[in-house]
Amino acid sequence: MSYQLGNKILNLVLGGGGIKGLAYVGVFEEAEKRGYEFANIAGVSAGALAGSYIAAGYTAQELLDIMYKFDFSEIDVSNLSRRTPAIRKYNEIKEIIRYYKRNVMNQLLLYREYQKEINLDLYRANLLKTIITYYKNGYLFDGDYLEEWVYNMLLRKGIRTFGDLKYGIPDSVNPNGYKIRMTAVDANRGKVIILPDDLVFYGINPDTFEVAKAVRMSTSIPFVFKPVELKKTVNNKTKVYNIIDGGVLDKTPYWLIDTSVTYPPTVCFTLDGGEKKSILNSSLDLLKDLVTSIYNVNVSEKMQNNVAYTGKIDTSKVSFLDFNLNEEEKTYLYNSGKKTAIEIFDSLEAVYGSKITDIFNKIYNEKDFKTIKQGFYDIPPTFEQNTKFNFKQKQKINFYNKQLASILVLFILLYLNKYI
Repeated sequence: MSYQLGNKILNLVLGGGGIKGLAYVGVFEEAEKRGYEFANIAGVSAGALAGSYIAAGYTAQELLDIMYKFDFSEIDVSNLSRRTPAIRKYNEIKEIIRYYKRNVMNQLLLYREYQKEINLDLYRANLLKTIITYYKNGYLFDGDYLEEWVYNMLLRKGIRTFGDLKYGIPDSVNPNGYKIRMTAVDANRGKVIILPDDLVFYGINPDTFEVAKAVRMSTSIPFVFKPVELKKTVNNKTKVYNIIDGGVLDKTPYWLIDTSVTYPPTVCFTLDGGEKKSILNSSLDLLKDLVTSIYNVNVSEKMQNNVAYTGKIDTSKVSFLDFNLNEEEKTYLYNSGKKTAIEIFDSLEAVYGSKITDIFNKIYNEKDFKTIKQGFYDIPPTFEQNTKFNFKQKQKINFYNKQLASILVLFILLYLNKYI
C-alpha cells in the first residue's frame, strides 16, 4: 500500500461512551474539512467502533449515514428487571444503604459489615467476579447483531482482520504498526488487554483476528451486552475468559499512542463533557445508574492524561444507553463533537502551524517507510522489533492492575455519598 501523508497528520485517541459516540462523526467532519489524516488510532468502546471505521477509510459523511441507518430497535429494553437480575440486586443494595444512612449508629454498623471487604486482594477479585456472575444471568443484547453489522461495514472497505490494518506508523508502543488498536477487559484475570496485541496470550494470531470481533469485545458494556468468551487450552485443560468493555477500567486509552514524540501530534476526544444527566427510577434508569457507577470508579482518572490537546465533548443531554435517539438528539451530538473539534484544532494550529504539513512532505511506500520512520522517531530497529511495550507502558498497565484492587471500596463509598 502507498502512503501519501503530505497533508496534516495526527494521532487520535477516542474515549468510550456508548451511543454518545455519534458525536465523533462531528469530530471527523471537522478534521476532513481542515485536511487532517490520522496515523495511529486508539479507542475503547464507542471510540473503538468509530475509530475502526476511520481506520478502514470511511468518510465523515459515510459514517453519518451508517450511524443513522443502524437499527437500534433490535435492542429490546422491555422487562429489564426480569431479564437483568443485576438491576434487582442493585436496587436492593440502594435500599439497604438508605436504611443504614438514616443515623450515625447505622452508618457504623454498615462500616463494620463491610470492614472485612477493605482488603485490596478481595476488592480485585470480588468486583469482576460479581460482574461475571450477574452478567451471565441476564443481559439485553448478545452482541451478534452489532458484530455482524460492523463486520459487513468494514468488509465494504476491504477490511476483515487486523492484518488488513497494518499501515499505521510503527513505534515503541505499536511495533506492528496497526492503524487502530483498542482495549477491553479480561474479567477473569482482572486486566486491561490490548487488541489485537494481547491476543497472543490466548493462543490467537493478532493478524488473523477479525476487527469486528475486537470491536464487540471493547463495546461489551456490563449487563447490556453478553461478554465475549475466549478459550485457552493448556495441557488438555480448557479455560474460558470473559472479555468485557475496556471502559470498565480505562475510559481513555491514551497510553496506546506514543506521546513522547513531537510529531505527529496527538489529539484526544472524550464524551464526558457537560453536566451529568439525572437518573430516574425506571428499570432502564436503574440499569444506566448501575453501569454508570461501575464506570465512574474508573482507575484511568487517577492517572494523568498526558495528551495536551484533549477535548471533552458535551454529551450531557443524553445517556450512553439512550439507543432510541430522536433526530434532535442525534444532531445535538454531532454538533457538540464538531464544536469541540474546532476548539482543539484551533489550539493545535496556533502552536504547530505549518510544521504539521512540513514533517510529512513526501510520498513514500512500504519499502522505504521503515527508513523514514526510524529517522523520524529515532528508534533503534532492534528495540522496535524485539520490545512489545516500553517501560512506561508496562508501568501504566501495572498501575491499572494494582488500582483495580480498590474499586470495591470506591463502589461502596459511591453509594454512601450518592444516597446520603
